[in-house]
Amino acid sequence: MPASESEVLVGRRYLERGFLDAAMKLFVRNAELVPASDWSRLAERLLGRNRIADVVRVCELGAVPLPRETMLTAGDASLKRKDVDGAMRLYELANADRDRWSRLLDLLTSLPDRERLAVEVVERHLQPQAEPEPAEPRTTRLFKAVK
Repeated sequence: MPASESEVLVGRRYLERGFLDAAMKLFVRNAELVPASDWSRLAERLLGRNRIADVVRVCELGAVPLPRETMLTAGDASLKRKDVDGAMRLYELANADRDRWSRLLDLLTSLPDRERLAVEVVERHLQPQAEPEPAEPRTTRLFKAVK
């Protein structure tokens, strides 16, 4: 089925009215005609409804970056609600900084049944950054022939 500018325009109108599934269906069907700005707006609106998997898919299809700052803000809100899993998923996708991972660890350590997850967070995101060791100059050994 050939791509249609008309369907893209209809999808844009659906997006404006909040019918995200209808807009996404039309955008996906006509992906080569949809501008990056429409993909980005769709991703933002989907993120507002906590549809993370759809956000990732839309950003991949539209070749637009994930809305990192919005995702980090949503992760912070999840953390405030003590939704550890939601915050962790958003932080991983948005490549959160050490401070956010540290706050997540603080919450995890207040929940004794999440010990394994706390250890995993430290191992994956809070290990001290190993500085590369300076390369020692290679010395060439000269062997003396012994008779």
